[in-house]
Amino acid sequence: MLRYLPCFFLALLLLGEACKKEQAPEITVNPTDTLKDVIELGKCTCLNNKDKWSLTASQNYYQNRKDVFKLYMNYTTYYWRSFTAFVEDIPTKPGKYSLEKYKILDNPNNLIPQVVILVSQDQDQLIGAYEIDSTRTDHFIEVVSYDSIKGIVQGRFQFFTIGKNISAPNSWGLDPAINLTEGKFHVKLQ
Repeated sequence: MLRYLPCFFLALLLLGEACKKEQAPEITVNPTDTLKDVIELGKCTCLNNKDKWSLTASQNYYQNRKDVFKLYMNYTTYYWRSFTAFVEDIPTKPGKYSLEKYKILDNPNNLIPQVVILVSQDQDQLIGAYEIDSTRTDHFIEVVSYDSIKGIVQGRFQFFTIGKNISAPNSWGLDPAINLTEGKFHVKLQ
């Protein structure tokens, strides 16, 4: 009986080799830029609390500077309520930047982007303002690419705010917070 034991183990070993599953060849995947060809020039999109927004954007260099720009994005509802995000002091250098609270009457030049979202009714009555939620660390604006010759910049953003509603007759229905996620922009600076 002991003389058959080595044969038994050899048979198991050979059987195990014969039953191995054939490995699929490894396929290398190049990382793709999620912005390329996803959003066309002059467009800006995001999700607001999971609702898709197509925003109009106005973007400018700072006066006498080409290393920093500001981006104003606007969304107007069918009942003339406008949400305008002001993002200032954005460096043109590609990179991911954290955000700070917008400082009124401040001359931003520290290359730390500032954001505030203002809400108006009929485009002339300020009814609400939303500031960045300083307890969160996951909001950002990212410059993915910048063409200094053409002045074209692409990027992503994500803002989480806390409400600071202004007492106004038309301020009904404002959300306690606005969360702009999956934001993308592809604009030409002027």
